[in-house]
Formats: sequence, structure tokens, C-alpha cells
Amino acid sequence: MNGYHILLVEDDSMIGDLLQKMLVREGYQVTWEKDGENVLDIIHQIDLVIMDIMLPGEDGYQVTKKIKNAGLNIPIIFLSARNDIDSKLQGLTIGEDYMIKPFDPRELLLRMKKMLENQYGTFTQIKHVFIDAEHKKVFHRSLHQEVAFTAIERKIFFYLYENRDRTLTKEHFFDYLWQLEDRNPNIVNVHIKKIREKIHDHTGEIIQNIYGEGYRLNTHMKK
Repeated sequence: MNGYHILLVEDDSMIGDLLQKMLVREGYQVTWEKDGENVLDIIHQIDLVIMDIMLPGEDGYQVTKKIKNAGLNIPIIFLSARNDIDSKLQGLTIGEDYMIKPFDPRELLLRMKKMLENQYGTFTQIKHVFIDAEHKKVFHRSLHQEVAFTAIERKIFFYLYENRDRTLTKEHFFDYLWQLEDRNPNIVNVHIKKIREKIHDHTGEIIQNIYGEGYRLNTHMKK
């Protein structure tokens, strides 16, 4: 699981099945559609689209234009057996990339990885939690489920993250967050409890209570 939800629009069952299995094996969440009929109904959940061109009904170009006309900035990679220059230019004009069938799956995965990083940045994954340190955002299970932290909860979480795998005492938290306020010994516990609830860390594996010392955000765990 890497947090990204891929929409595969491909009417060829053999190619679609192979791509779906490959992407799932690489940790992506995949929705596979054999035509473009339902794409706009689910597109708000999607991070990247792999689009065939020759589809039943509307072709891949038409479906892509609908996505773009809806104001959705979602990267789209065309996969097509068409290798003429006009098809390539049209695909690169309305989409972000164009690959010709047959293709090497390793190349597709690398292009996807670079495109996703350029579009969304890079994330740190700790079990089911995805952390965007640059933008101070935390996601639960997928990039469409951002954790709704309060301002103080966000400060505490990223203070733990910046000092990950290191035990922080309550005095550390007080010095960092409440320098001019009364130091209620329970206030850290209350906020940590709420953070754990919001990231579904009910067993305290991610934010661990080090008895008699403080709290530690653990990164060295199996996902």
C-alpha cells in the first residue's frame, strides 16, 4: 500500500488483468474500468489515470477531455497501440504522457512514480499512515483521507515526526509548545490520545508510550 489510487481504463481483458495485478503487487490501489462511462463518477477518488485510446463508446481522448474540462488536475498516461505521430501529439497535448503497446512494465512503473512525485510530492509511510512533511499533512490509508488535526495536534504530531525514533519527555513538549502557559501534567496525554484516535493507532504502535519517560514516534515497523 502506497496511498495512491490508480484508475485503469482498458477494454482488453488480458492487458487489463496483467496491469491490475502488476499495480496491486507494487502497492497501488486500482480501479479497472473497461470503458469511460463511469469515469467521472469516480474520478475524484483517483490520483493517476492509465488510459487506453480505443475504447467502446467514447475514445480515450474524449474521456480525458471530460476529466480536464471538469477542472481536475489528475495526471493521465495514455497506453495505445497507435504509434503514428498525430496520435502521439494529440495524447501529449491533452494528457501528460503517451506510451506505445507493447511496453516494458518497468518503464510504465518508473514513469508513474516520477509523475506521482512531481504531482503530489513524496510521502513517508508508517503502517497505514502517510506523512507529507513538506506541507504538514497526514493521511489515513489513502491520499483522499486527510487526518483532521487541530492546530495544536498538528504541531505535536510533527514535533514527534521531526524527532522520530527518539523519546520525547513531557518537558520537551512543554518547552516547545507551552512556554508561557501553566504546565498541566495531563495536557500532553490528552492531546496524544486524540492524535492516536485520529490516526487509528489504537494499540500505540506508531506513537508509543515509553513508561516513565515520554512518547516516541516509531518508524521501524512492518507496514
